Amino acid sequence: MQGSRRSKVLLVDDNPNVRSFVRPALEAAGFDCVEAEDGWTALEVIYAEVPDLVVLDIMLGDEEMNGLDVCKKIREKGLLTPVVFLTIKDRTEEPGYMAQAFRLGGDDYISKREELRQVEERMGLPPTETLERKSDIEELLARIKARLPEANPVEDFDDYLRIDLVSQRVYLKATDYWREVRLAPKEFSLLEVLVKNGGRPVGIRQLIAAANLEGEEGALYNHFYKLRQKLERDPQNPQYIQTYHKIGYRFSTGN
Repeated sequence: MQGSRRSKVLLVDDNPNVRSFVRPALEAAGFDCVEAEDGWTALEVIYAEVPDLVVLDIMLGDEEMNGLDVCKKIREKGLLTPVVFLTIKDRTEEPGYMAQAFRLGGDDYISKREELRQVEERMGLPPTETLERKSDIEELLARIKARLPEANPVEDFDDYLRIDLVSQRVYLKATDYWREVRLAPKEFSLLEVLVKNGGRPVGIRQLIAAANLEGEEGALYNHFYKLRQKLERDPQNPQYIQTYHKIGYRFSTGN
């Protein structure tokens, strides 16, 4: 089992100048940063690693898989990973892009500034776009931090089960990506109590109180039945959620 880690941000932009400008700022702010230069690579990284947030350019130079397509794909997979669009499309001049970004599940939208045009012109390069002023990168960092906790205590269990206690998300490892599992609030409350007790048994009364079940043992058993159906490889022979005879339940990795 792994302990807390820094939040991981995926930066998706087809312009290497943008990535070389933004990535150091993200890392200096305390984030782990991974990159993708196109939409297809971004999807591979998202499915395999489930970053905590995606900074996503809309215009990725691929008509078949631009940033809007990437956002749509990950929402269709059921992933709730926050997406911050960082794009040349100005929110006032072309509001249709912003509306579409939010409609497809984006969480925020930041317009780029023109990138050091005089330097590029002297070098004979075509103009590109990125955040130019210090205030712009600070705005991006502020918006990212508003979407993420300062610490991200994610627990990985034997390469199959991932639990994020802060964002209250649970993932199971599929063949080549992490699949998010939707838990009801009471189900997550019960799972959280077990995980935080680190393998120690938790009594029936404590569990009932944690999920606010008002003394209903039958409802408690039903919730644990559903948890096993959702999380266990074999619900009839549970690896993670184990009954502790005459006491309650405990969480085990099986190791």
